[in-house]
Amino acid sequence: MNTNVNIDFHDKMKEQRKMLNLTQKEVAEHLGVGQDLYSRYENGKLNFPSVFIPELCYFLKMTPNDLFEYERYIKNNHPNKKKK
Repeated sequence: MNTNVNIDFHDKMKEQRKMLNLTQKEVAEHLGVGQDLYSRYENGKLNFPSVFIPELCYFLKMTPNDLFEYERYIKNNHPNKKKK
């Protein structure tokens, strides 16, 4: 497996939030957590709970595929894999 590809969804979270002109506080309130906790999630200091992923993607107007760059991962790590 090619380990040269580092898919950092924390950066994607931050980038998308900023593109939408949202604050950490707004995202945190939508998820029902404090801004300080969300900041630690977004900065990668704490593991982001998977239970929040669907709602985070909905709020940030993106898909989980966008967040995790799954297609890029498959292309780089499994180049012979065919899309269904």
